[in-house]
Amino acid sequence: MRLLPISMVHPGMRLGKSIVSEEGQTMLSTHSELSLPDIRKLKLMGYQQLHIEDPRTDDIQMSDALREETSTAVRQQLMPAFQRLQQYRDWNSGDMRSLSQAALKSMALILEDLQEQHKQLPEDDTIRLMYTNKNSFSILEQLWQNALNVCVYATRIGILDGYGLDDINAFGLGAMLHDIGNTQVSPKLLLKTAPLTPLEYEEIQKHTEYGYKIVKDAPGIPLISAHCTLQHHEKINGSGYPAGLTQAGIHPFAQWIGLLDAYDAMTNPRPYRPAFPPEHALENLFTRAGTLYDRDKVDSFRSRAAIYPVGLSVRLSTGQIGIVSKRNLGLQHRPVVRILTNEQGQDLMQPVEIDLSSHPHIKIYRIGEDALVH
Repeated sequence: MRLLPISMVHPGMRLGKSIVSEEGQTMLSTHSELSLPDIRKLKLMGYQQLHIEDPRTDDIQMSDALREETSTAVRQQLMPAFQRLQQYRDWNSGDMRSLSQAALKSMALILEDLQEQHKQLPEDDTIRLMYTNKNSFSILEQLWQNALNVCVYATRIGILDGYGLDDINAFGLGAMLHDIGNTQVSPKLLLKTAPLTPLEYEEIQKHTEYGYKIVKDAPGIPLISAHCTLQHHEKINGSGYPAGLTQAGIHPFAQWIGLLDAYDAMTNPRPYRPAFPPEHALENLFTRAGTLYDRDKVDSFRSRAAIYPVGLSVRLSTGQIGIVSKRNLGLQHRPVVRILTNEQGQDLMQPVEIDLSSHPHIKIYRIGEDALVH
């Protein structure tokens, strides 16, 4: 199958992957033939791209960072807890128990999923990146999606780097709850597209302290996780907040979460800007390594992040359009691409494959929806 921008989907195409609602209900099943009303409805719902069947790519198995069932279950756990905190600023012991139960159940699901993947492919040391098919500028939607994404990255890193189970849980929970303090900040302020005033920026910065107060009182959540919520905006040169700590004073988990959160924020759209391409976000982190972020951590993430996942549409510097068919372990930026069109954009009846690791002069020029724009 192929991952196509919804602007390129037309009636008669068949889904290569089912579409599940936010409540976990199947809206359209795999192999469903799409009608014009289906496509219009999905556009209105904010879907950006769809998995579409294509006989030329039937053998390409797309592997997500997390199973769809797990993502849906995590959303069903976290959203009500986040929503309650947003609605009631004076939380009580019942709210804290609900948050703890939701976070611990979600962490268990994510860890089980990622551990199973690691058992199946122990030699694969890549970090699969999370891609959001659907745009949403709701604060709660952004909050839970960011919580899921950063938690998946942190947990995968913990597994790959051989952390003990207690540390993986503390790291993953800190990543999941790092921005929970945003439930205590005005949504209008968080969604503001105009430049923030100094007072507004100061209020947004308080989300780290709000988050610490919430997480430290949540039963069963390690205190280290609470420190991650407090410190994830600290920078190793002392320019961060809330305390202006330097590297020695910032917990390593919080250092990791800070750069993972920055990556996730850059690669997802916001009301005031579009998403950055993954390679641009990684380059942004790299240019700040040694000043804002720990260089070893940035290098580790950059070398293992699978920025061109199997199934991604790409346009090459030659003008040809194709789909990533295989990853080259150790050379994530040079995958194998199955070419589907010639340089003029005409479909090929017999696709060919190019291993970019053997053709250094050929570059990936655009990805995803941009790949299909001349």
